[in-house]
Amino acid sequence: MKNNILKLFIVFVLGLVSMFALLSFTNENVKEPAFTKIGNDTAHAFVKIPKITKFYTKGELDKMQKLELIDIYKSRLAYLIETLPFLSLHPEPGATFKDMSIPETEINIAHLDKEAKNREDFIRSLNETLDDVIPYSEKTNIVWSILYFEEMIKKANYTEK
Repeated sequence: MKNNILKLFIVFVLGLVSMFALLSFTNENVKEPAFTKIGNDTAHAFVKIPKITKFYTKGELDKMQKLELIDIYKSRLAYLIETLPFLSLHPEPGATFKDMSIPETEINIAHLDKEAKNREDFIRSLNETLDDVIPYSEKTNIVWSILYFEEMIKKANYTEK
């Protein structure tokens, strides 16, 4: 029963992420630039989070305390929220419009800027909620979720090679 509830929660969160990605692509202007420093150039980048370099085994996770697991859970979820909307583009972290042959138009830049701000707000809000509700989860469900998130990350090929 608890596994089914956790699976439903994960599906719900992924649905929210998808809806969030769709809603963030409008023509409204954003004040904060969504650029990152790449080499000597300043360019608009899609995925601004570093690649995951450490994946955990079930044994490693089972040995950890619940609070440490919650931090890993939240970091993996934030990573997925950052990468999933752009999965079809398959950009490397730091990839720019130019790197992916996307025209760097005013509208495209505005879309990316708005998406970056909305994503930051969403992750901040989600973390506040998770801080309140995830401690009530069974430790085994948190471990299972982390392993599931990490499998998704590996399959998306957003990992250190």
